[in-house]
Amino acid sequence: MYLAIDDTDSSQGMCTTFLLTEIIERSGLDIIGMPALVRLNPTIPFKTRGNGALRVNLGHGEGQTRKIGVFGNRPVRAFQHGSESITEPDLIDMVEPVVREFAELGDENTNPGIVVSRQELPEEFYWQAVQDFLNVDDAEKFLRKNGALYVKIKQGRGIIGSAAALSWKGARKTYELLAYRYPHAEYLPQDMKISMASEADTIPGTFNNVDRNNRHAAIFPSEKTPVILGIRGRDPEALLGQGIEMVTSWNVGHDRILVYESNQGTDDHIIDNPVKLQDYHTYRIAGRVISSPYSIRGSHYFCNIQWKESTVKIAAFEPTKEFRQVFRQLIPGDMITVYGSYSSGTINVEKLDLMSRARLYGKNSPACPTCHKSMENHGNGDYRCPTCGERQKIPHYTVVDRRLSEGHYDVPVIARRHLSRPFDFSVQTVGGLRR
Repeated sequence: MYLAIDDTDSSQGMCTTFLLTEIIERSGLDIIGMPALVRLNPTIPFKTRGNGALRVNLGHGEGQTRKIGVFGNRPVRAFQHGSESITEPDLIDMVEPVVREFAELGDENTNPGIVVSRQELPEEFYWQAVQDFLNVDDAEKFLRKNGALYVKIKQGRGIIGSAAALSWKGARKTYELLAYRYPHAEYLPQDMKISMASEADTIPGTFNNVDRNNRHAAIFPSEKTPVILGIRGRDPEALLGQGIEMVTSWNVGHDRILVYESNQGTDDHIIDNPVKLQDYHTYRIAGRVISSPYSIRGSHYFCNIQWKESTVKIAAFEPTKEFRQVFRQLIPGDMITVYGSYSSGTINVEKLDLMSRARLYGKNSPACPTCHKSMENHGNGDYRCPTCGERQKIPHYTVVDRRLSEGHYDVPVIARRHLSRPFDFSVQTVGGLRR
């Protein structure tokens, strides 16, 4: 029986992933396949803190098993296959009290949703939820049409993410190991966090662990939640084996560890070559730079590109840190592909591909054609030789060697979104890709 939950956390505490581990622990049911952490459209203004929904298939396990975590000293295993051992209403009755017990219901922006279904749901809802804008009515119509049971708590916005999680097929996937300590993680010194995040970089296939330039340990969230750390990667076995070993070797107190499959690092949120640009969407568009970058107060940089028949403003905001050094070296004529969210006429660039560079010319005083001395500039196109008095109106132009090379440029780890795929890897593929 498939279960999905979303929107149980707040800016002050809880994490929906931890709440799922509590449901698994209390249910006494077997896990069939891997639980999933599904991130949604990152541009939606009323998204949850982590903007992720959770899915798990619970029942009577059959066939081979694989270790996917540890609860206390007990290994947690997932079965390859399974059969139903609980009805939809009974699963709802078991899950709802747990959600009400742990969710941050005192926060006006926390509106949990629970969805139960005997099967996965049609994929189109996932793509709408990760790329487009949906409301609660859209989710209710979809769930009723597909025979799923659901519970809305308060406004129940969480049923949108829950429905999306049950619709995700995982054609592109990565994995994340999450370690927990309830009710919240203990305080760890920043130097220790940087060292642990750097060690996580040595686990094969991991990504977005640490930003050394900005001293940011990306595997650690706020200590306000039960999550101690989260290590993202492409190899679940390496994550589980070396991830658990790392947590243990650093003597970090923890209650549970679980590995999820996820759409993180897949670029699923990006709409390729759109017909038009709309707010609350993320795009990949190619164009020609038509203005020099300029900055405004706050160290935010902007320039314009020609895309199809339109002029589009693109931006590198202050949180992108050293990426702005790349952005401000663009010049008119550069051909680029930008990836980023669109709002109020501007694309907030999250990565950039410089496909071809325009030539940059420097203007210099010409050499005297008679005595070959460098002529002096007297203004208004008047160049004079200081030796023989020869005059000339045309300066000498030379190609300037630009420091910016053609290639791929990501924002630093500190500024990366969960869904954004770094240029330096390709995620695991099962079946075809949607681009």
